[in-house]
Amino acid sequence: MFEPFAALVAFTPLVIYLFVLAICRVSGRTLVWSGAADTGAVLLAISGLVIVGPIELFFPKATAYLLGAWVWLPLLFLYFLFGCLWIINSRTSIVVYGRTSEQLFPAVLKAAQSIDNTATGDPQTLQFHLPKAGVHLRLDAAPMHDCVKLIAFEPLLTAAFWSTLSVHLRHEVAEVAAPRPRRGWAALGLAILITAWLVEYVSNEPQLLVDGFREWLVR
Repeated sequence: MFEPFAALVAFTPLVIYLFVLAICRVSGRTLVWSGAADTGAVLLAISGLVIVGPIELFFPKATAYLLGAWVWLPLLFLYFLFGCLWIINSRTSIVVYGRTSEQLFPAVLKAAQSIDNTATGDPQTLQFHLPKAGVHLRLDAAPMHDCVKLIAFEPLLTAAFWSTLSVHLRHEVAEVAAPRPRRGWAALGLAILITAWLVEYVSNEPQLLVDGFREWLVR
């Protein structure tokens, strides 16, 4: 079992991430952001688990003896650099939560036509062609799943293109009705269970929580 403070560090970011996405999906709202932001959110969500796992396992005790609690700054900065490297090397995309690919298809087509009025789409393959812009897009998602990724076949599209497409897509998605039944209940239930367990576990051992905090700061 985790010690109380380690459990708090490990699961708090994950619970926040689950609550945000679950409430967004259950309430019928949409969340449209870049693939980089989505990857960054996932890295933040698992940051607590990384801290009590790999970082704790390979903790530089000799450096901690010299720097004290300040040793956490270079360690967290190293994780930040790792996240930046992952994001830079990941494929550029737009991620939409709260709508299925079938619901999202007309909105993406309208957003594409706002950029290129000759844009066309194929509902069978969920692909789009923007002839004037020289761009081919496709929706990548499991059937009836409400997390959809919009990616391009061309690897080197400009940031301005993705930004413009994202703005138009947010406008069009706002007009799309929420899926029935709503998704996100499982994630919401999991977040509530983890929160309830965490509160009970930590509140039953307040002294261990304080001692654990001191041990993490003073090495």
